[in-house]
Amino acid sequence: MSKRKVNENAEEDYLKYSLYFKSFSDETFENYKASGFYDCYVRTLFFKNWKSGFNSIGFNCLDEIYEELHQDVNSSYYLSSIGLYRTSNMHIRSMIELALQGIYFYEHPVELQKWRLGKFIIKHDKLKDYLKEHPRFIEKAVNSEVSLLVEQISKEWKSYSKHIHAESLDYFQTQKKSEVNKEFVKSEFSKWKTNYLKTLDKINKLYILFYKDEFRRFPSNNKSLLKLELSDN
Repeated sequence: MSKRKVNENAEEDYLKYSLYFKSFSDETFENYKASGFYDCYVRTLFFKNWKSGFNSIGFNCLDEIYEELHQDVNSSYYLSSIGLYRTSNMHIRSMIELALQGIYFYEHPVELQKWRLGKFIIKHDKLKDYLKEHPRFIEKAVNSEVSLLVEQISKEWKSYSKHIHAESLDYFQTQKKSEVNKEFVKSEFSKWKTNYLKTLDKINKLYILFYKDEFRRFPSNNKSLLKLELSDN
């Protein structure tokens, strides 16, 4: 096939996919109009408010991490709107990892600098142990709550990892009804939404528990958004 023909095909494909994604996005938009944007959209603002809150009390060493966390959540939100659920779920898995690392780096500036240079890695299991054994959670009731919460978050992380590793056909983008039929499928969107809300609420709850003292000093507008009633999922 000639280079000219490849370019012609590429242009046709680009337009075809653009139209498909626009059509899918329109269907998702109509679903949001019927059910409401608030639940999904307000959670895209969580990490912007964590960053803003910390900046207000003079801490900005983790700004890049909070910006990337915001980007992960935003990417999941918007990729889901065009039906790319597998990729959307990958961003939530990334968000979980980075959110837990952010807590660790808050108290480990040397490791943070090594990490910035690509010379430090901390494994998920070590992060779990670090959080469950942290002195901030020394009170028995709080420690039990945090231990359960960390295990729940870890379970979500493992589940989302299956999308990255494509552990079975269930995690293939190409096997989804919406992909096969080229149309919005409410059950697939609802599954993504339930897991998205549940995971973000658990991470946000962990942050509020860990940063309890710092959180008290945040401006009221940041606190009011971050203290939204957590979903029961």
